[in-house]
Amino acid sequence: MTTPVPTGPIVIRRATVLTQDEDLGTVHGDVLIEDGKISAVGPDLAAEGATELLASGKIILPGFVDTHRHTWQGAIRQIGVGWDFPTYRRHIQNTWGPAFTPDDVYIGNLVGAYSALDAGITTLRDESHIQNSPQHTDKAVAALKDSGIRAIFAYGWPSIDSDKWMLRGEATHPEDIRRVRSELLSDDDALVTLAAMLRGPELATPQVTAADVALARELGIRMSMHVGNGPWGPMFRGIGTLADLGLLGEDMLFIHCCTSDDDELKALADAGAHASVSAAIEAVLPGLGAPATGRLMNHGIRPSLSIDTEASVAGDMFNVMRAAIAAHGLGVTLQPDVYEQLPSATPTDLLEFATIRGAEACGLGHRIGSITPGKDADLIIMDLEAPNLVPANDIAGSVVGAGHAGNVETVMVAGRIVKHQSRLVDVSLSEVRARAESSRDRLFKQPVADS
Repeated sequence: MTTPVPTGPIVIRRATVLTQDEDLGTVHGDVLIEDGKISAVGPDLAAEGATELLASGKIILPGFVDTHRHTWQGAIRQIGVGWDFPTYRRHIQNTWGPAFTPDDVYIGNLVGAYSALDAGITTLRDESHIQNSPQHTDKAVAALKDSGIRAIFAYGWPSIDSDKWMLRGEATHPEDIRRVRSELLSDDDALVTLAAMLRGPELATPQVTAADVALARELGIRMSMHVGNGPWGPMFRGIGTLADLGLLGEDMLFIHCCTSDDDELKALADAGAHASVSAAIEAVLPGLGAPATGRLMNHGIRPSLSIDTEASVAGDMFNVMRAAIAAHGLGVTLQPDVYEQLPSATPTDLLEFATIRGAEACGLGHRIGSITPGKDADLIIMDLEAPNLVPANDIAGSVVGAGHAGNVETVMVAGRIVKHQSRLVDVSLSEVRARAESSRDRLFKQPVADS
């Protein structure tokens, strides 16, 4: 029987709390949420006036943090399963991307954000390279705000003349980002905030990269770059080039790092910068390179995790965590001399990467990523008594090895419940589906680009 969605102060009782807080560890007890924040964690908490949610047989985790998703592609999800990177570029960036209207961007972002929330992802770093016009950008931001997710909108470049922007182009970052910073996303404490998705030395020249980095730092925002992408990694050495230019910093997030060399990973670690492993897409999209999870760990880097694009993979963190394990196992089989020397991420490691390390990579480690009193109440409740998880002989192993979005019963963002009793709150999926199908049908009528 469906019950009303609780509001106001809430206490979740008798749960197993995987806090991801090094000092608190795993707690068997309660979590009290007041005014959108975690007030207390512990057994038998006093909570006068709070709505009680009984969670015996369930676990509480911080919400997952997806540090890299091209969310605008939500309505064309899974069309590219099995594609290689050139096919992806031909269809999505050179055919459909130029045809996207602002409304297509809105529904793509909304679909992507809803699927993320449904799967327990409470923070989404939207790597947006669909800045075809200011209206496209505004609609992307509006969808994130309307969805109720916590998001970092990483302003990228247009998907018009994509080759001009991505093949060592000399155009500097779009100046419209200044308008977005001043008019749309000036509040760094809001639920949706601004970052810059830069092309970096593998997709632009060193001179352009230096100008783009200076722009992001002038605006006071964090930045990301795709590096170590197949042959471009050793050819252009994205991280190494930035190190040579004296530009590496903690405010940078490096995505993939598959073919970045060990000197580059050491430079990344020395600078206190961050990495995002998209293990699922790296495993199924030939040409990117193997997930760098173990190599990053070998340099003391605790990476974050990300989906990348739902055009080719599922939009949940469980799939990514399992892909990271599978990739390492396959590496041991095919290249034992290499992979047996590298750390293997355990389920406990991967839950850490999917939560607190993701928060830190977004510059939000002080606000989210762990169930710590004083932090925002971004958390999820999962049912350990579901058929696919019972008996949960090792909780982290059960979540990582067998968990799926259907096991996520409750999702909370900043203290507001957005998924209740396994259903998204105040979401008309029939309306969303109709709009997504209309967008998809129009886009798929476009003649496919030659290259």
